[in-house]
Amino acid sequence: MATWGEQASQWVYGTPMDQSPLFDPTGENCDVNQHGPVWYVARIAGPPVFSGTRRCTIPHGKAILLYIGAVVSTYPCAADPDFQPAPAQSLYDFLAADADAAMDTVDHLEIELNGRSVKWPFNYRFHSDDLFSITGHESLTEDFDGCITGSPQDAVVDGFFMMFRPLKPGRHVIRVHGTNTGGHNKTFGYYLHAR
Repeated sequence: MATWGEQASQWVYGTPMDQSPLFDPTGENCDVNQHGPVWYVARIAGPPVFSGTRRCTIPHGKAILLYIGAVVSTYPCAADPDFQPAPAQSLYDFLAADADAAMDTVDHLEIELNGRSVKWPFNYRFHSDDLFSITGHESLTEDFDGCITGSPQDAVVDGFFMMFRPLKPGRHVIRVHGTNTGGHNKTFGYYLHAR
């Protein structure tokens, strides 16, 4: 699952702002750059306290990867030249600690598929076992991640990811609600039509 989380992060970071499913308020861009056996469902970007929905038609027969929420820590950081490992600290350990500290603030998480709660949602947290390469689109630097350089960067991801089996043809609803100790309180609703 960590590998799928890395691939989903490459998808999110590699898509320009004006086509990004992350920043799309309606779901119109949900099929941008989708390929392979798994369909990615991005979280919905918004302010710290936020409730939003998205509608998307998805192909029947593909597994669904729900990108619930994650931190991607990249190196080097375009916005902070002082973002450096400590002496004798490996780059992996440095980036993993950075991502881990942010994700540790999540204190509540609920996930539902078609009204049925997913048990033990905190068990769906995964992190990179090693560095991976990510290339963020430069249009995301200002409003999404100031560390993006537009060139390949070493990265570590830590986040919540869930894989659903292919959904039966028809309409389905995924709901995610989460909070953290920093005051974030977000609810996402995904209205999916599998056909």
